[in-house]
Amino acid sequence: MMRKPNIAARLLATLLAATSLCGIAAAKEVSFEVSEGTNFAVAAARDGRSLAIDLQGRLWVLPAAGGKATPITPVMDEARYPVWSPDGRWIAFQYYTDENWHIAVVRPDGSELKIVTRGPYDDREPSWRPDGKAILFSSDRTRSLDLWQVTLDDGVQTSVTSGDADDYHPAVSPDGGRTAYVQGTGRTTSLIVEEAGKARTLVSGKLSISRLHWSPDGSRISAILFDYERGDARVALFDAASGKEVASHSRPGEDIFPTGASWLDARHLVYGADGGIRVWTPQGDTVAKRPFTAAFTVQDAPVYRKREIDLTSTGDRPVLGILRPTTSPDGRHVAFTAMGNLWMLTVGDPKPVQLTHDHFLDVDPTWSRDGQWLAYVSDRRGTGTMDLYLRDVATGAERRLTQTEEDLMQPSFSPDGKSVAVFMRNSADWHGATLYLVDVATGAMKKAHDALFLPSVPSWSADGRKISVLALRVYSNRFRKGDNAFFTIDLDSGKGHFTSPVADRSISSRSQFGPVWSPDGTRMAYIHEGLLWSAAVDADANIIEPPVQLSRDYASYPSWSGDSRSLTYLAGRKLQRVRLDDGEVETIPIELSWRRPANPGTTVIQAGRVFTGVSDRYLRDVDIVVEDNVIKQIVPRRAEWPGAKLIDARTKAIVPGLFQTHIHQFVSDGSKVDKVWLSFGITSLREPGAEPYEALERREAWMSGQRVGPRQFYANLIEGRRLFYWMNTATVADAQLELELQRAIDLDFDFIKTYETMDHEVQKRVVDFAHAHGLPVASHELYPAVTFGVDAVEHLGTRDRMEFSDRLTMNRTSYDDVIQLLARSGMAISPTSAGRAPEATHLAEMDRHPEILDLPQIKAYAPRYKRAHASLMTYMRGVYGDSASRLETNELGLLGRMKRAGVLIGSGTDGGTLQDGYSVILELIHFAEAFGPYQALRSGTIDAAKITGVDKYLGSIEPGKLADMVIVDGDPLKNVADLYKVDTVIKDGRAYPLAELLGHYDRDDTARMIPSPE
Repeated sequence: MMRKPNIAARLLATLLAATSLCGIAAAKEVSFEVSEGTNFAVAAARDGRSLAIDLQGRLWVLPAAGGKATPITPVMDEARYPVWSPDGRWIAFQYYTDENWHIAVVRPDGSELKIVTRGPYDDREPSWRPDGKAILFSSDRTRSLDLWQVTLDDGVQTSVTSGDADDYHPAVSPDGGRTAYVQGTGRTTSLIVEEAGKARTLVSGKLSISRLHWSPDGSRISAILFDYERGDARVALFDAASGKEVASHSRPGEDIFPTGASWLDARHLVYGADGGIRVWTPQGDTVAKRPFTAAFTVQDAPVYRKREIDLTSTGDRPVLGILRPTTSPDGRHVAFTAMGNLWMLTVGDPKPVQLTHDHFLDVDPTWSRDGQWLAYVSDRRGTGTMDLYLRDVATGAERRLTQTEEDLMQPSFSPDGKSVAVFMRNSADWHGATLYLVDVATGAMKKAHDALFLPSVPSWSADGRKISVLALRVYSNRFRKGDNAFFTIDLDSGKGHFTSPVADRSISSRSQFGPVWSPDGTRMAYIHEGLLWSAAVDADANIIEPPVQLSRDYASYPSWSGDSRSLTYLAGRKLQRVRLDDGEVETIPIELSWRRPANPGTTVIQAGRVFTGVSDRYLRDVDIVVEDNVIKQIVPRRAEWPGAKLIDARTKAIVPGLFQTHIHQFVSDGSKVDKVWLSFGITSLREPGAEPYEALERREAWMSGQRVGPRQFYANLIEGRRLFYWMNTATVADAQLELELQRAIDLDFDFIKTYETMDHEVQKRVVDFAHAHGLPVASHELYPAVTFGVDAVEHLGTRDRMEFSDRLTMNRTSYDDVIQLLARSGMAISPTSAGRAPEATHLAEMDRHPEILDLPQIKAYAPRYKRAHASLMTYMRGVYGDSASRLETNELGLLGRMKRAGVLIGSGTDGGTLQDGYSVILELIHFAEAFGPYQALRSGTIDAAKITGVDKYLGSIEPGKLADMVIVDGDPLKNVADLYKVDTVIKDGRAYPLAELLGHYDRDDTARMIPSPE
């Protein structure tokens, strides 16, 4: 086993060196008080004198009458769902530390914090036994959410319930003889009471049920019943014997939090709503307020020197975006994709040969075992669909094997060369991928397995009877997070099973990182903790010997030689090969470069009106002078510009190129989206979660002019122990964190994105490293991220580790805590609101602007995307009913309050393929309704550039800035929807009329004989 590097010493040295170079200023702390909170739980002590709340993931105690709240848990760990012990001497809660939820207890004064459960699973929702000696909780330790109990004196943990259904939110009756809990089965949620081993269902239906509490006399059970999507909730009391709902409370417009209603005494319950603490008296249905204040300290907007970005030079740059390098069976050649085309490298000759020459996307090469054929996918048929192609390596002859309506991805040749395994994506569910086998002789397709949640490239067993992939394995049906594990499909039966070389740990990322079965069927190669490993397996892919580490560097795309004796892989910027017999690693030289094409001469845009991005008034009748790709001057109208290229926009308006500040893309989308972005005036993309080599391929193809598209600014998703999405990377070990951070530098990340299951202490280390290297950091966390300098938060609300958001209620609003935490810290936000389907606000805006679907840009889409969008809208109407308009009104009020508080807001949408372009402008229309057209336009231009960290170069029309502009008809400062009326887009100093951009489905099907390059 190879020794791992000393993470502490190396990371400290790196930080010290980089900090001195990047000029990080000392952090300034800002303190303030809030009097409102968002989605917090309230728990009353048994004596009715004290309350505990979990405001922003921290436990606070305060008098039951209200007043100043005192924090009792650490800032850097998350604490939720407090519940007082029967004697009032302890508070139990669920505690997020070490990248999992555990059950913990603490004294009401904050002393003696003890974690009473541990392990690589999530333990949640504690409830005390009446004697105070044990705690019930829900746990997913058996990969089903069941009830467990821990006794506090010895720590012994025992199972209470088991089964396929999810059991959670336990509550023990005061006499200890009955246990109430919530059970989820499919789309049905039930309130169960179990006594003497027998379970009774009190209520069952489609509404969610949250956080149960018994009345002091044990006769009634309180619960919150809610519809999260529609924002409907009520406090309900159920008779424990009959199951009848004996009382309930909700008021029109009341924003009840789905966090439970605790008994203050026999006649009163306390719960959270409308930003405050409420006391409900069921008899008479009256509600009283209990005011509180809580003090926060945050770090002011971090000050550090942003890294320099070269967006102007035209010299050679090394290609970094190398996709899926695949070794030939004889080990002499490596096929790969770069800048949209296929290339072939002969080992020993560093200069690869280009195999395909087109402006589409040719990707994912796979070799036949005899080395005669390459199969790959491409969208060159011209319909916007990725098809499977076959290439004769010797002659260059090609033919298209498939003609489907849906995109194909990740092909893999069978051992006998007679078929190719391939995944088919679903345009109505962009994470779904169904396994098919394609007959090489006929092109016929046979379904081999139902859809999986975007797995890795399929890998065949030696006998061709099984296929293994890396697939998501969830811990419960209630929460989406899980781990990546080997999933092996028996092609005869169609059944699959999971195996893993590590217990309760995730195997790297599913974005084309293995597992890869050796050709002789004896070993499986895979990436774990960023490194390349190999493990001996049996015929069913079960691990039969301890795995062996094969690399020291971060590894991607492992590929076997035909003799099963070596593996080729990418290691950052290097292509490497390791021999299994002695572990010797060699670097395979590769020399491939790209350059930004110069735009010689002077271009003058004669503008009628110019929105510069920094003024609420137009410049009128001016000429914008561009040399190469830089704005040199803006001058009053001149009659003549000898020798210059003129663009006539004298009757039109010009705005800075728009930004999309939150989107995720996949190489399997093909090239169809490249010009779509530009056709809506979007010239810059900020992608907070991309497979790095895919993002680099897009950047280099677009910047080199190989394909026409926007600018690409990207980050990978660094995750904790559990993950969900295809491109997320589970990062647990210290050594792996160092590799991930170094990869951010090696692969030219524009910022770093930390995700939902990462510990706050680890996140802080990421922030320190990133800022020392001039990189911003984005996350899904608001607090405590604002205490250590995270630059931006993504989305108004995400459920993250909980079943609800801590910064956005189900009624689409936030309170004083969220707004002040954002405003006082300077943290920016990309709300992803109306531009994001399936949000209620998207439905409301689309119903108000049906003309969007008649835009020429939309009409250029493949029909399947328009059908998928229509289906999605129908689904959304069923989900939200008549609540969409109300929810949108609430959100508009929230956005207005944020903007008035000074929060920096960007134009991200997180949309799917059809929404790629139009959704950004829809988001800006939504913003204009919240805080006016001028500020809305800034959100899509200069403010978005600030969030991206590139406002030095982009986001406004000023001398010295890059020439990214959009010429539109109409008056966008009056009506933001006029941004849809695109006439011409100027990106990097080059003009693209709309008609040219809409020609992106021109047919160029090269299913014909192609001479092999010399």
